[in-house]
Amino acid sequence: MSNPLLSLIEEALKHGAYDLHIKSAFPPIMRVANEIRRMDLPAFSPKEMEQLVISLLDENQRKAFKARGQIDCSFTIPNLIRVRANIFFQRNSLAISCRLVPPSPPEMATLGFTQEVTDTMLKINNGMILITGATNSGKSTTAASFIDLIARNHALHIITIEDPVEYVFPKYPKSIISQRQIGEDTPDFHSGLNSALRQDPDVVLIGELRDLETVETCLKAAETGHLVVATLHTSNAVQSITRMINIFPSHQRDNIRFMLSSSLKCVLSQVLLPSADHKKRVLAYEILPMLPSVSNLIRQRKIHEIHSVMRLGQRSGCIPMSTVVRDLLKRKLVRHEDVPPEFLEEK
Repeated sequence: MSNPLLSLIEEALKHGAYDLHIKSAFPPIMRVANEIRRMDLPAFSPKEMEQLVISLLDENQRKAFKARGQIDCSFTIPNLIRVRANIFFQRNSLAISCRLVPPSPPEMATLGFTQEVTDTMLKINNGMILITGATNSGKSTTAASFIDLIARNHALHIITIEDPVEYVFPKYPKSIISQRQIGEDTPDFHSGLNSALRQDPDVVLIGELRDLETVETCLKAAETGHLVVATLHTSNAVQSITRMINIFPSHQRDNIRFMLSSSLKCVLSQVLLPSADHKKRVLAYEILPMLPSVSNLIRQRKIHEIHSVMRLGQRSGCIPMSTVVRDLLKRKLVRHEDVPPEFLEEK
């Protein structure tokens, strides 16, 4: 780890930053509470950027970077932070985007989830849990926190497939976790998942559902008694179900609806809003447990009616986004002007 980068990361953390952007001949940029802020620090020269990149990559990674012009990697600064980095070229010069990740997964309550939500998820021991949200909404952190929770409370064999590995899980008294990184331990999510199912897992974490083959294999794994935890880039719980179906050709969708209705156990959709003081971010979320009425609507091609079930089914564990956001506003944890209008709508 180069001293200039270490100093830069330490300074960014003092301001509560979670993203850091570095490029040649331009002052470093950090993101705090969804806002881009320029740091009062000198720019890196092209030579310094080259030395920095060399220090971050091993020989195989340097070859891959040279061939592709970009690469994902991750590394740990002991006792401080873990960093997920994307190194790339822009206008024929080097640039680095860093995501600053806590060294260990935070607890679900620390993230902002109620005990009710945690209990709902803990009751699920097979099938699929889908964690969704836009880019930079904390999906990976929530998934890691849930994996850490079940690993601490049960005796499980857990396999994670990630690109790249973000949180490094500790040793547990009863559970064992094997973490596989795309490009190093397995070529892609689909291959990694197929291989994982032959390794006697109780739980499989998929860092991202990117393609039809991975989604289909996840559903089959969930049907055969495994617990599959996966993340997906969608903006709400109902859209997530539609996206899972529409990724398949039209002639397969009826079968996928049936598989989803029986295998999907819970959809947790989340967003991070600027805090009232704009010094950090606050979690807002919605949760859709797979009630019998929801399963029936999926099979009957009436997914648009699930919004009504979420609004009326709060006694059954459904929590709409609007309920959570209104509570955050009432507690003055966020400002009204920072909340997108759609998060307050009763759908």
